Parts: sequence; C-alpha cells; structure tokens
Amino acid sequence: MHRQRHLARSAAVLAGAALLAAASAVPSSAAPDPRGAGRDITPTTDHRYATSWVVLGGGFQNEFGPPIRGNRHQVKLTTDNGVVSGSMRSYYCPAGASVSPTWASSRCVHRQTMTFENFERQKVGRVSSTGLSAKQEGLIVGRRGTDRWPIEPDFTLYASGPVTDDGDGTFYSFWREATVSGSLSGRPILTGAKQEGYIGGYGPA
Repeated sequence: MHRQRHLARSAAVLAGAALLAAASAVPSSAAPDPRGAGRDITPTTDHRYATSWVVLGGGFQNEFGPPIRGNRHQVKLTTDNGVVSGSMRSYYCPAGASVSPTWASSRCVHRQTMTFENFERQKVGRVSSTGLSAKQEGLIVGRRGTDRWPIEPDFTLYASGPVTDDGDGTFYSFWREATVSGSLSGRPILTGAKQEGYIGGYGPA
C-alpha cells in the first residue's frame, strides 16, 4: 500500500506540468545566511527555517524521470515557513576522492545539478517551538531545465551549538548550528562526510 501511494505521488509530480510551473512561482523569503551574508530586505513576517548541507553516497534507483547520474551528491535544502529552496549537485567520484557539501575533489566529474522547489504549493518542513529541532520531510520537486524528479527528503536536525543573534534592530534574526540525520529519496547521508545544519528564525523587530 505504501509503495502504491509513493508511485502515485511520484507520477503526479511528472504528470502535473502546469502545477509545477505554478509551484515555481511560489514567493520565497530567503533566510539570512547563518555565516553572515545578511539580508537584502527587511522581513515583514515571522519566519522559522532549517538548512541541511549534506553529502549522499551511491546511485539513485529512481522510477520516475531521467536517470539521476553520479555516486556522490551535494545537497543543500532549506525549508523556510514551508517554502523549499536548494539544490543537488551530483558527481561521479572514483574510490578515495573526497567530497564535502560545498567542495568536490578535482578527481570527481560533475554529472548534473537540479534545483529544489515545492510541489503543488505543499509546505514542507517544520521547526519546534523551542527552536532546538527541526524536520524536513515531504514530497518536493527536483528540476533541471525541462526535467523533473519527485524527491522525498527525510532529514531531522538537532541543535548542537549556542544561539547566535545577528539582528540589526530593524529585524530580529537568530540561528544555531545543528546536526543532520536521515536520507533523501532513500539515499542515506554518507557516513563520515562533513555536514552543516542550521535552525533559525527571523522577522520584524
């Protein structure tokens, strides 16, 4: 029964071209860069967000969409008040070649990049009321040109560091470093690979 539901939902991603076009138009307020890049506009509503930067290992056995090539995959996924953003960069890497969420050995060959977006305006992701944990789970879309893939993140984040406050008086902003565990469309996070996770919030002062 679960597999039938999964197949039906995955097929809907590829069949609903018009809905996907609408989904790409969902407005998003980019969360502040937790490493200090700041914001371009002052937020007008309260936001809670989570960001996972991880590396996946192995190949995807996807049943819908073109093949997802490569054996190492750099994933950045942000969920901000249910709005999805991010990407997956896939490489073929020989044995012993290193990959982090933001860097790949020169021995690796880039195979493809997809960007993430919401599916049919379905909100994805939630942050706990304490801001100490978050969940990124649900059905989203991977997109590269006219290619589409149904993607199912299942990441859990737990705060692992103290809170950092970087508001400027016109808005509040806070974030914590976090550990990330879980998988994306069944591919687990690569054991031993570097990862970065953040849980935060921002809004008008």
